[in-house]
Amino acid sequence: MNIEQFRKRWIRYHKQYERLAYTAFIKSIRETANKIPFNFLTEENYKGTIDKTINIEEITMAYFNVYNEVGVIHGERVGKSINRQIKEFTLKGFLSVFERNLLDWLFKNSSFRITSVKNTLTSYLQEIISFGIAEGKTMSELSTDLHRLINQKNFYRWQALRIARTETTAAANYASVVASDVSGVESEKVWVSAHDARTRIPPESKFNHYVMDKVRVDFDKKFNVSGELLEFPGDPKASAGNVINCRCTVAVVPKRDSDGNIVIA
Repeated sequence: MNIEQFRKRWIRYHKQYERLAYTAFIKSIRETANKIPFNFLTEENYKGTIDKTINIEEITMAYFNVYNEVGVIHGERVGKSINRQIKEFTLKGFLSVFERNLLDWLFKNSSFRITSVKNTLTSYLQEIISFGIAEGKTMSELSTDLHRLINQKNFYRWQALRIARTETTAAANYASVVASDVSGVESEKVWVSAHDARTRIPPESKFNHYVMDKVRVDFDKKFNVSGELLEFPGDPKASAGNVINCRCTVAVVPKRDSDGNIVIA
């Protein structure tokens, strides 16, 4: 499979993952927002009450579930691709490593993003009340308005789509790296850009993902993306401008010796 075929297949996969993740994230966001005690909100307590109600543990669990589901699906796909070349990947081995380490990996790499989701949602709901108070609405009216908004079909849609697009890129690419690692095959990583009108490129962005297309590094090395080092596209440790809404992916390519044989680690 060449890079163009790989790119097209990835974009198709990513759309599937994004739909899956959007459903999970918006469900979690709506459920935690609906736990706000609307009938007990006052001008004095609404900020603190909303802040305490939007539970970071529930958002973390949504992240875990999305990463786990997307990661398992994509990791198995990557593993099957590896096995078309050499029978070294096993789903059992991948699942053992991926699922055992996932929660710890999220805490180490994605805590800031999870906290940001919590804080952004909290501020959004608080501002709705704040603006309503400034317009002279009563707390009873505002509580009713907020409850109705949370249960509308398009509530928080664009924000949830952004979260889903960003996190599915990270989840799938992290799974690719784990799948390659457990296969026991020496590999290189190849950056594969989405390569369309939405791909990051100056001057619209200070980060250039367009020129990263087909850049190759050793498996244990990082990609230098406009001065930032990324383990893979969507790496949670990178700055927001480098990863939010990113749809690039990583291809894992087994190394071959001088005779063309795949190198086993």
